[in-house]
Amino acid sequence: MSIHTVYNHIMHSSNLLHSVRRYVETHQLFQPGAHLVLGVSGGADSLCLLDVLTALSSDWGLTLSVAHLDHGLRPEATAEAERVRAEAAARGWAFFLERADTRAQAARHKLSLEEAARVLRYTFLAQVAQSAGASTIAVAHTADDQAETVLMHFLRGSGLAGLRGMLPKTQIGDWRLGTGLQSPLSDLSIVRPLLATTRASVDAYCAERGLQPVHDASNADTTFFRNRLRHELLPALETYNPNIRAVLNRTAEVVADDYALLARHLDAVWQRLVRTEGLQVAFDRRRWRALTTSEQRALLRRAAHRLLPAARDLDFIPIEAAVRFSRTAAPGRSCDLFGGLRLKVTGEAIVIGPWDYRPVRADVPLLDEAGRLSPAWRFIAKPLATWSLAALEVNADRWRAYVDAERLPALEPDWRVRARRPGDRFQPLGLGGRSVKLSDFFINAKIDEALRDRWPLVTCRDDIVWVAGLRLDERYKVTAATQRTLQLEFIRHEA
Repeated sequence: MSIHTVYNHIMHSSNLLHSVRRYVETHQLFQPGAHLVLGVSGGADSLCLLDVLTALSSDWGLTLSVAHLDHGLRPEATAEAERVRAEAAARGWAFFLERADTRAQAARHKLSLEEAARVLRYTFLAQVAQSAGASTIAVAHTADDQAETVLMHFLRGSGLAGLRGMLPKTQIGDWRLGTGLQSPLSDLSIVRPLLATTRASVDAYCAERGLQPVHDASNADTTFFRNRLRHELLPALETYNPNIRAVLNRTAEVVADDYALLARHLDAVWQRLVRTEGLQVAFDRRRWRALTTSEQRALLRRAAHRLLPAARDLDFIPIEAAVRFSRTAAPGRSCDLFGGLRLKVTGEAIVIGPWDYRPVRADVPLLDEAGRLSPAWRFIAKPLATWSLAALEVNADRWRAYVDAERLPALEPDWRVRARRPGDRFQPLGLGGRSVKLSDFFINAKIDEALRDRWPLVTCRDDIVWVAGLRLDERYKVTAATQRTLQLEFIRHEA
């Protein structure tokens, strides 16, 4: 090898180190002194990342842990794991290895082999980071991977969030893994130091440094969607635009900046419209109908992601269909949204939640669909022989109320416990006799949308006497002039 060739190799390696250093600093991927877990498959990209971060570790005071997952898909994987172990040992870094049954994972959770491998891989990396005390996971995605990802999301009908592609830095708590790992995930970051580096540059670096990557034959298997993009579609697109990969990377960068701006607007809209969150998301219907279609799409995507954390790449078609439905459907109608979720229109809200969602509240005497009180509870109404107004006013049991019997019919009161009906109104105690819609009262009381149709109302002559557990009607309150008092109570059976 000539001196000129050696010089060019050294300069190329130096340039790549410099560009990665600048990328890390520009995007603040990690701070000096950080402990990083590196996902290293042994391929060119991950071996390059290991070598580059090792070279930069002395300047930045980095500690690296090398993690390798054998997906159990190829017989040569065991030998490849040992080669990665040797690369880690040669650089003095700790090595973590795990073997997984990806096919069983895919079958168990009805995932594609690609998606099952992804879930297992990032779950493993998160577990290594937790056990090693690291706050950052570094993976070796390149600019070529970014181009493939943007194109893949475009073909799936993704919104702006998908067209951003992969971000330089992401909190792993925001990822759609469905791993079952708990709160420490929120403190972990995924970083991609090579995201602006092309695969050609990686290959050149490995050659110059004498690195010997393993070659995964499955990367050439075009039965996998991403491989078809890589080996068939992108080369075809390059006949139209030789710089298509760079164009896709620029698109991702521009969309990411635009998305950040739009996300701030969406945060404000979300705060204004969301009434309840949890296993369902309910939006104020009146305000919803005043939104633009674009805002409604974005809110539905965000709601779906919150309710289905393992979901990715929501297609345009079901989102668009649900938006149209939400604007025109009558209250009481529902439609499919995505992944077992439905959009339900009520008189007051647009509700996103599972089709089979039925909240369980052992602390509330809920009614079933037939209007029957839960078997765990019973309702009683009994007269009080003795009482004092002062004692009644300090009642601390929300499921007990006292009413003036003189306000009731002379004959035996016709007590009923029922669910709400359209148009229900009552006069909440403390409002001076002002009548309000029951629906508005539930909203102000922050009662979950899914509970409102099952909340018990105590009525007499079809007047609402007591919205159980919440408020008595002003007309039936006990006063200093009351002669006879009735105690209304929901009693929970002892287990």
